[in-house]
Amino acid sequence: MLLFQIFRCPWLLITVLVPCYGSLKPGFSQLQRGHRLDRKLIQSFTEVSFLDCVTECMVTPRCKSVNYFKGANYCEINYENKTTAETNYMDSAGWVYSERGHWPKELAGACSNSTCEINQTCKHKRYSEEKFFECVLSDCGIPDQKGINLNTTRREDAIGIHRRIHASCSDGYSQSGSGRLNCQSNGEWKYNIVCTGEYAIRISEEINY
Repeated sequence: MLLFQIFRCPWLLITVLVPCYGSLKPGFSQLQRGHRLDRKLIQSFTEVSFLDCVTECMVTPRCKSVNYFKGANYCEINYENKTTAETNYMDSAGWVYSERGHWPKELAGACSNSTCEINQTCKHKRYSEEKFFECVLSDCGIPDQKGINLNTTRREDAIGIHRRIHASCSDGYSQSGSGRLNCQSNGEWKYNIVCTGEYAIRISEEINY
């Protein structure tokens, strides 16, 4: 009988708090097949199930949506959704798009009540009697240095720890550096780009003259 119940509800092993045919149904019914959100990545993961992908989003406060490619068990968690980044929502064969708000918070387990900061992710502590979870840095946030244009980011770019993004300077600014921004383990960006405004350039030229 138990074996039959497990086959009926294969995600039973993920959490006993989520009813099989109850609170997961809205999430599955609102899946957007053949779509994904582009260039809004926090982090990506390989060899994970779809529900594990959703759970990773649920335990990461900044996450708003996920992209999942079933053929490769590949997961992407995003810091935007199709409402806040409409122009980045696109057709993409083989992908599935889903939003955090479509799933019950119980998927996060003990982390559903965490107080992790926006740039952290909640990790379950399996062998601790004192704490059920801990908060660890997840990303470096959205770069906000003056003059930087993030519209030149690449498909693989992400703001997660040990990831990088490519940027350029906005119109009216002069660029020096490669344009790469690296997210360091301390949660801070290492900028290899300097954007200097035209006004500052003129002042500098006048002083040098």
